[in-house]
Amino acid sequence: MNPPEDLITVLTEDHRELNQLFTELEVLSGGEPLQRSLTDQMIIETVRHAVAEEAYFYPVIREYLPDGDLIADGACGEHEHVEKILKRLEGSDLPDDQFSLLLSWAIISARRHIADEEERIFPLLAAHLSREMLVSLGEKAKKAKAGAPSRCTSAEPQPPLLHTIVKSGVGLVERVRDHLCGPGKAYSPASREPE
Repeated sequence: MNPPEDLITVLTEDHRELNQLFTELEVLSGGEPLQRSLTDQMIIETVRHAVAEEAYFYPVIREYLPDGDLIADGACGEHEHVEKILKRLEGSDLPDDQFSLLLSWAIISARRHIADEEERIFPLLAAHLSREMLVSLGEKAKKAKAGAPSRCTSAEPQPPLLHTIVKSGVGLVERVRDHLCGPGKAYSPASREPE
């Protein structure tokens, strides 16, 4: 039996998956159908990860770390910045050069955010929280992410997820957030806890 995963491990695994998607996207040229599909998958995975962090990572940062509010506010601001770029990437009528530029910005911003968490914030959290608390939070974060659509594992090109799971007029970022949090609501850990 594997030992339970703590919050830092769960989030680090997400970071590895996102970095793999970023690498796959960087080797594709603009206009390829697979690039659009992988971009949609990156959007889904990024929002799933962001929701788990907003529900379980940032609240404990605020409560337990020195200058926790400042750290969490900065990280939340980075999430907002990345999501704004992701929303712009959803446009189906973007010229290839603009799509490539936005994709590059999203990847650079997300990698910078990931590096900050792993190099600065995770060690602080590990120093201030017990193993038991981190494991409990890890389990909750995994449950929070489980409700969202996940990455396709097929090696075959898939139709873009944006066009297959999103209702007309609703963006992929909002659709995933609505699925996890409820329509038009911010994520609340209590809203998705099992009864």
